[in-house]
Amino acid sequence: MYRKAVVGLIVVAALAATPAVAAEEQVVGSPEIDVSVADNRFGPSERATLDIVLSNSGNIRSGGPAEYEERVKTARNVRVSVNEGRTPIDLKTGTITLGSVRDGVPRSASFVIETDRSVEPGTYEIPVEIEYDSTRVVEYLKTATPPGYTGASYSDFERSVTETVEIVVEREPRFEVVSAGASSLYAGDTGIYELTLRNVGDETANDATVRLTSGSRNIAFGPLTNPRPSTSVSASEVEPGETTTVSAKVNADTETTPGEYPVTARVGFFNRNGVRDVSDNLSTDVPVGDERSFRIENLEAESLRVGENDVVVTGNVVNEGAAVAYNAVVTVSAQGAITPTGPESAVGDLTPNGSERVGFRLAVSEDAEPGNRSLAFGVEYENENGDLRRTDTPVRKRVTVGEQVDDFEVVDVETSVTAGGSDELRVDVRNTGDAAVSDVNAKVFLNDPLSSSDNSAFLAEMDAGETKTAVYTVSATGDAVAKEYAASLEVRYEDTTGDTELSDGLSFGLPVSESSGGIPTIYVVAFVLVIVVAGGVFVYTRR
Repeated sequence: MYRKAVVGLIVVAALAATPAVAAEEQVVGSPEIDVSVADNRFGPSERATLDIVLSNSGNIRSGGPAEYEERVKTARNVRVSVNEGRTPIDLKTGTITLGSVRDGVPRSASFVIETDRSVEPGTYEIPVEIEYDSTRVVEYLKTATPPGYTGASYSDFERSVTETVEIVVEREPRFEVVSAGASSLYAGDTGIYELTLRNVGDETANDATVRLTSGSRNIAFGPLTNPRPSTSVSASEVEPGETTTVSAKVNADTETTPGEYPVTARVGFFNRNGVRDVSDNLSTDVPVGDERSFRIENLEAESLRVGENDVVVTGNVVNEGAAVAYNAVVTVSAQGAITPTGPESAVGDLTPNGSERVGFRLAVSEDAEPGNRSLAFGVEYENENGDLRRTDTPVRKRVTVGEQVDDFEVVDVETSVTAGGSDELRVDVRNTGDAAVSDVNAKVFLNDPLSSSDNSAFLAEMDAGETKTAVYTVSATGDAVAKEYAASLEVRYEDTTGDTELSDGLSFGLPVSESSGGIPTIYVVAFVLVIVVAGGVFVYTRR
């Protein structure tokens, strides 16, 4: 009896000393991936983004600790690709890797696609291939101590599934650029931008408007005084296959260099359901030429001297630009002692590289200093649209103002007048000017004791450098002293332009000689007159 009790105690003790074996458990589940499309409506000949959304509603067949359940429901290293195959799309994006897609947390993969321009409207199925890694089974041991489990092992698999999404190619208006450009747009000027569009879609665009937007700060719409980066132009109704042309005033600032500048067009319209819609952006260009410029050449200035009040300046204006300058007018300005009296010269239309003669009139003040002066020439013209334009920078040309000279000079004086007598006065006058003059009249001015009963001499025409003699009758009083007296001559004439001019006074000395004796002529004449009168009285009284 005692031995049995001892053996029993030993067995119990042995069992008590042996550790308990933990029970093995499993978590079983899998990801459940669904695909959808956020926006599946496209038009023919469209470049767009196809956003494919992956949603995971993980499946648990045998549960367990939360972290193991999360693992078996999660799709890891997810790769998404679209199989364009025989679909109407042209795929521009390759395989997209999303990483992990957890239960209840959608992920999106965005693919750039293009639809064919000839694709028929309708619904199309697009295959989407999804590859991912996942854990199907987690095996672990339950324990009596926290966290209550240990020794996990994982059964991982790689899986590939193919799903399909639907896209819809709609019937809608679509536009393409037929032609675009600006008529004669140059830096610092305005032009007309014209854009021709064709509706290549399947539906009519009702109440269409075209929004034009410049892609450069140098190019704007509207006048130069009120530039705008964009403008809208009505295109009315555009049926399938029909073209429409819109135009808008466009301008380029003076800093614009020649070249092509981007303009974006977008058409807004009402579709067949009366819903307002817009087209994709249409890219166009606007060409800009160099700023119009002019030069002045062959400049000539006749008689540009101090004191000249009618100087004729001539030259040629040349259009150095690439466009016609319409109704051009050249102006001249100056500072200081030179005053333009005829500051404008109209030349009409100036073609590219065209040259026209211009002429101006200037006056140089009496107190001007001889030397170099600057004349500033500007050009006003109209562009192709009739807008008035002016050159911003004047064309400067240097001219030289010469010393003041008289138009005439006295070269010789001849007379034999004596005190108390009269005689002929002959004054040789020379035309010192650069041009012939006409209707020349020389008037002599005398002071006591000299006088003239005929102080004007008509010399008709005189060529440049020609000398003619003005003849007068001059008398000296009896008390005149034999010496040279101051006299002067003024010449009135008509210049080559038909204007009447008056020279400055031409001073000269007029010599008076002593009387040679005898009765002065004046007394002889008086005595004869007395005899004649007395004889007449005698005859009358005898009758």
